[in-house]
Formats: sequence, C-alpha cells, structure tokens
Amino acid sequence: MQSNTKHWLVTRLTSLPLAVLFFYFITQGEYLNTRVRMEFISWLQKPFVTGAALVFIICAFWHAKLGMEEIIIDYVPSKNTQALTLFVNKLVFLVLGVACLYAVYAISFGKF
Repeated sequence: MQSNTKHWLVTRLTSLPLAVLFFYFITQGEYLNTRVRMEFISWLQKPFVTGAALVFIICAFWHAKLGMEEIIIDYVPSKNTQALTLFVNKLVFLVLGVACLYAVYAISFGKF
C-alpha cells in the first residue's frame, strides 16, 4: 500500500470512532458540565467511560497529527523546514497525547 493511500485510510479510520464517541460524550453532558469535581471523577472511573475516553484521546491526537502533516506537506515549501516541522508536529502531539492519557489514568485509578 502506498504511503498516501495508507495516510488517507488511517485518517478516515481514526475519524470513525471520533464521530461515535463525540455523540456519546455529548449525551453525557450532565457529567462533563458538572460543577462538582467528585461527580465527574466518579463518572470517569467507570470502566466503559475510561475506555471510551482513552480511545477518544488516542484517535483524536492521531487524527490531528495526520491532519497537521497534510497541512505541513502542502504548505511548507522547503524540504528541510518541512522535515523539522513534521518532527516537531509528531513530538507535540505525542507529548500532549501522553499527558492526556496519564490524566485519565490518574483519575481512573485514584492517583489524582
């Protein structure tokens, strides 16, 4: 499979769980908008919600990284600058994704 085809396919495949989980989290708005911190934490500690949050985070950051790669490849003319920008793109999304995953892990397993 060519790189462009794989990139296109992975972008589409990461958008599917995002669409489904987006509507799931919208229906759970009462827990997301609560002013009581412990109510949100107890909701997030449920196994299904934790799993859904982890899948959403992974897919969202991967999808965003792929989207930014497309923008960088299309609009950054210099190959050296493009390579550096693609590396920084991967690094930023990796760090932010791991931070979000750790936050959900810490909340779900009582390490907060």
